[in-house]
Amino acid sequence: MEVSNFMRFSEWVQCVFDETSATLASVHEESTEQAAAMILAAPRIFVLGLGRSGLILRMFAMRLMQIGLRAYVVGDATTPAIEAGDLLIVLSGSGRTETVLLLTRKASDLGARVLAITTDPETPLAALADRSLILPAISPKVALSEGDAAARSRLPLADAFEQAASICLLCIGAMLAAQCGQDNVAMMQRHANLE
Repeated sequence: MEVSNFMRFSEWVQCVFDETSATLASVHEESTEQAAAMILAAPRIFVLGLGRSGLILRMFAMRLMQIGLRAYVVGDATTPAIEAGDLLIVLSGSGRTETVLLLTRKASDLGARVLAITTDPETPLAALADRSLILPAISPKVALSEGDAAARSRLPLADAFEQAASICLLCIGAMLAAQCGQDNVAMMQRHANLE
């Protein structure tokens, strides 16, 4: 094989920027504001995601804690019981992952509010949520299950969705920090110091 058959690093960088930017440009501003309002109104925030989505939400939960909010990762050994009035933030590109849907239903049955972050307002996850934040990236799980080969991203698997979700949550974290009057000096007081 010749190296010229493959995209160069700089071309992959541009591909990531293009696909992520296109997804973020389609996010409705009011959805991000509603998400921020739900977070601020909740006494406690729980995050739920599997695989790479779960890793993204771990970063977001850390930022929420640094802002001064009470945030927990579902499945961690020290995560308390979710209660009525708490908020569950769920991240799933396909919005169809069975374990995620099962736990979302349970949280809802216990009286928690649900914020879903997914690719399509018609997903089962969005149907379970009180509010949805839609990041309209291509979900390969859905595209492949529906035989939609033409709708594939050039990036591996759900990279476009995951990058968009990461940046979206980073921006919501910055919005929340500003609304809570938390600058870097204040947040560093809550930053981990056993390192």
